Amino acid sequence: MADHMRIFGLGILGQALHKATFSELMNGFAHPLSVTIAAQSAEILIKARIAQEHPLLIFTTLPKSLPDGRSLNIESLLESGRSADYFELPNLLWATTGYQIPDRLEYERFGRLRNQIQHLTFPLDENLADRTLQFIFRVIAPMAKDFWQVNVVATIEEVDPDGIEYVEERLTALGLPFDEVEDLMPELDP
Repeated sequence: MADHMRIFGLGILGQALHKATFSELMNGFAHPLSVTIAAQSAEILIKARIAQEHPLLIFTTLPKSLPDGRSLNIESLLESGRSADYFELPNLLWATTGYQIPDRLEYERFGRLRNQIQHLTFPLDENLADRTLQFIFRVIAPMAKDFWQVNVVATIEEVDPDGIEYVEERLTALGLPFDEVEDLMPELDP
């Protein structure tokens, strides 16, 4: 389960990088989507790391035991369980692994931005592509490297094999730190 979550989280991170890197000219709402996808990726990746300790640790509500003696299974977890939400995850990650999320303030601000976009509308006076890239490289990239020795720049290759050079150009323009792409990316095919 944890490996599947890691692979999926990294896969959708590549989508967020792609949408944040390129213009919305032929892809309307790409930049607001990059915010929601990047936040979703962070949530899944944090849960993946917690699930490495034990899969049930990502749940805040578990199904009630059944009188007929049936065992807990994935179906009952999906039906009756509730996993931790975005804002609960930093404390849960720390409690289970001792790891502190890098730039916790950015993590929380980005979560509020994601909620605004997802539930209301997106701000017209903010560069959402830049915000997404800042979030990815201040929060997600250090975690992925610390947890799995993954360079997140490489996740764009699954979406656009030529996208890496454009991501690196954008990061340089924003003054964001990044590692040059090496062979630090696991296969994303499950």
